[in-house]
Amino acid sequence: MSLDQFVGTWVEAKKEGFHGLAAALGLSDEQRTFFENSQSQLTYERDGDTWTIHVGIVGIPQTTTFTFKMGQLYDSTNIDGSPLKSVIRQDGSRLVERHESNGQRTFVMDIVRDVSGDTMNATTSIGGMAMQTIYKRV
Repeated sequence: MSLDQFVGTWVEAKKEGFHGLAAALGLSDEQRTFFENSQSQLTYERDGDTWTIHVGIVGIPQTTTFTFKMGQLYDSTNIDGSPLKSVIRQDGSRLVERHESNGQRTFVMDIVRDVSGDTMNATTSIGGMAMQTIYKRV
């Protein structure tokens, strides 16, 4: 099954369970307030088997860009800028991500993304805490 349904730009429309996930990530109160009140934006691009994701916040011009191939380990960063080792795999029509931190705070974060029409659902899990995020294609 093709993953081309992910290609394009997505803006966060709703998130539930952010407080628990923020605590699991060890975000400061200032960071929690900022991310709780902001909307993330993702842009997926594909060139053959090479994928690029631009991650940003609506209204803030700078983005962070990651390039990867399915199933191959790559370096990324968490929302607070801390380094992660990441891998993204295809599971049918879904993207399944695993991000591991070995910094000051060690954790494993799993994200499962699926698309239905112009809606992308993402479930993010860390140590028993989960957050649901709904994105809309723009």
